Amino acid sequence: MSTQTRRPIVGGIAGGVGVTTTAHLIDGIDVGVVDAQGTRQVDVLVARATAVSVNWAIATAKLMRSRPIIVVVANSTGHWPAVVERRMKMAATNLSTPVIRLEWCSPLAASDNPWELLADAAFHPDRKAHRWANQALEAHIAIVTAVQKLHGDEPPAAGPFGGESTTYPDPEPVPVDDFDRRPVKRVS
Repeated sequence: MSTQTRRPIVGGIAGGVGVTTTAHLIDGIDVGVVDAQGTRQVDVLVARATAVSVNWAIATAKLMRSRPIIVVVANSTGHWPAVVERRMKMAATNLSTPVIRLEWCSPLAASDNPWELLADAAFHPDRKAHRWANQALEAHIAIVTAVQKLHGDEPPAAGPFGGESTTYPDPEPVPVDDFDRRPVKRVS
């Protein structure tokens, strides 16, 4: 049996939330947008730092057989909205899953190749030259550690990319009246 762990499966609750960046950050498999019914099991579920995005992530994670790690990606360098902070704390407590922040990195937003820039900066031997990447590196460590804990007891199986993978059986369909809408909880 190989000691190599399988590559984490990374999906998002909507397009543009940071799935590809997160997948590249942890060498995961980017599966794009996952449906709101939770029929596609992922290890890492990515959401944007908005109230509705985090709410969708919570609702989707609740429907999955095993709870994914939730990664919330910042929209800017500004303060995180209080409602987002509360929902992230609620998700970590009620879903018993890690909720990890991926802070905003301005150089990535301005780059034509953000993944290469992030890899070069985060793992460069001179850490002082790329201080902006420290938060991304901290997120990398937190996500990888959480995924390893999530799958610590699973026996590995041969994976499609030469690594190891766990196969997920197709779940029973979840009855939903309207597949085009995600559940949204109104906040007053």
